[in-house]
Amino acid sequence: MLIVLMTHGWTINAFSETLIISSPIQEGQYIDRADITEVIVQPGKGIKEIPDYAFLGCTSLKKVTLPEGLKKIGFQAFSECSVLESINFPSSLEDIGSNSFAYCKSLDGLVFPFGLKHIGHNAFSFCSSLKEAILPDSIEEIESYAFSDCDSLMKVRLPANDRLLGELMMNCCPKLVEIVAPSVKAPKFDCDSYIFDPYDAESYKRCVLKVPENSRDAYNVSKSWQMFNNIVTYRK
Repeated sequence: MLIVLMTHGWTINAFSETLIISSPIQEGQYIDRADITEVIVQPGKGIKEIPDYAFLGCTSLKKVTLPEGLKKIGFQAFSECSVLESINFPSSLEDIGSNSFAYCKSLDGLVFPFGLKHIGHNAFSFCSSLKEAILPDSIEEIESYAFSDCDSLMKVRLPANDRLLGELMMNCCPKLVEIVAPSVKAPKFDCDSYIFDPYDAESYKRCVLKVPENSRDAYNVSKSWQMFNNIVTYRK
């Protein structure tokens, strides 16, 4: 027998534990809900934002479906959802807030939409299953420690612009072996910092930095980038 509970614009199927949302979410509305395994935010309902703390600590949540028209994911919105494996980012998304997916240890296979403008500090820190981050050129700001402590991260593609990057944004990523930096000008870092801890010689030795043809000198003379032992060029 199928049991469905409905109240205040959301539906829970008592057997599948799927939450179907059809009205705007409030800050912290589903915090620490251990019974939810899937969230579907319905399209066409005018939902523009997943607010701060909305699903913080939902430790059984595995899958999230977000609608077109969504603009923002708020502070710690999905933080500590430790078994979250899958989330789609709609093409309308512009802002991924600070700590929004921190400690989502099962999250992988992310596709960042062209049109995304901002990734907050520690947004994906401690996402220990994340293997790749291909960041679109539309991004205007990536804040500090955005992808720090991602134990499985192997490849990163930065935006093709020289906008300011967050300090230590890839710090403590022990499997990171390739960073592609498509900007012909070497981007600077907030607080005149670096992508890794400057004392982490092993990371600068292990990771290859790929930059556009004829731009190697620009990276070699940059205090923040010249730490890399291996800077190679590619044809765009």
